[in-house]
Amino acid sequence: MLELRNINKAFGGKQILTNFSLSIPEKQILAIVGPSGGGKTTLLRMLAGLETIDSGEIYYNGESLAIDELEKRNLLGFVFQDFQLFPHLSVMENLILSPIKTMG
Repeated sequence: MLELRNINKAFGGKQILTNFSLSIPEKQILAIVGPSGGGKTTLLRMLAGLETIDSGEIYYNGESLAIDELEKRNLLGFVFQDFQLFPHLSVMENLILSPIKTMG
């Protein structure tokens, strides 16, 4: 299970997420929807270790994760809405490029 507790994130004085909490059971599929500027991409970027979390706690299977552990654990994979494939690579090469780069 992935648990987020009281996650806070601000950019330049604008609060994006305020005390955001969420529990996602193992093998559960989740869709995150909402208005533009609502914090959806910011949340995903924080979980992927691409953006820092100002405060809050993250637990994976009951174990507390330090913020800097998120990128190492590779718990989340996602594709940006406006993604671009590399035209010189095959579909398979495009799909495996990120895991190879992040996991070695």
